[in-house]
Amino acid sequence: MGMNGLIDILFLGCGIYLIYTACMAKKNGTIATNVMLDKNTNEKSIKDKNGYIEYMYKKIIAAGALIVVSGVVNLINDYYISSMALNWIGILLILAAIVVYIVAYKNGRRIYIEMRKKEEHKK
Repeated sequence: MGMNGLIDILFLGCGIYLIYTACMAKKNGTIATNVMLDKNTNEKSIKDKNGYIEYMYKKIIAAGALIVVSGVVNLINDYYISSMALNWIGILLILAAIVVYIVAYKNGRRIYIEMRKKEEHKK
């Protein structure tokens, strides 16, 4: 297995992990700090935890699915097809996943976390 295959497997694992953490958040109400919150943000600072989980759930699933598809496409391409076009498709899928994730995280943070901090400062 070459370096490209190893990287593709890592992407595949990352996509699966994103999907897993989103499902666990939805099922158990537990938020993975390394996925849905940064390390400097406490769960208690979320004004509507269930709303935040609901907001982030589909977006993280979408980002994870894009990463999984990218990993599979690149693995197939690396070992069976060797097409530069498929390589670029895999890269574009990763970039799309990053955009989906960043936009969702920024908006979720603005709606569910930063608004609470502003409300607390007004009191």
